[in-house]
Amino acid sequence: MTHIGRSTVFDGELTTDEDLTIEGTVKGDVQVREATLTIDEKALVEADIHGVRVIVHGSLKGSITATARIELGPAARVEGNLSADQVVIADGARFHGRIDMAKRTLALKMAQYKAGQTAARA
Repeated sequence: MTHIGRSTVFDGELTTDEDLTIEGTVKGDVQVREATLTIDEKALVEADIHGVRVIVHGSLKGSITATARIELGPAARVEGNLSADQVVIADGARFHGRIDMAKRTLALKMAQYKAGQTAARA
């Protein structure tokens, strides 16, 4: 499991195959393949997120594409589009954007990308 602490500021492209928890500040693009991304209540994230399962408790400005599930906790503040098979928004969460569960265009592209990465490693 990877952990980005509260005092950490990261700017760029972040890719991991492990579960990732963000408590600090992250800007750029975040890809979490085959794992769960958790954004803590104190975190400030300005990034496009791609993953299997994404759980948001903090502030996020950017789109989330998940191949399985997106969860916005009660303290979540999200400005951007969501695309996943399942989207759960808790009471108290603030969300401004669009939700794509029918077409899942972005999630499909992410699944195709992951399949290509797996084939390239073989």
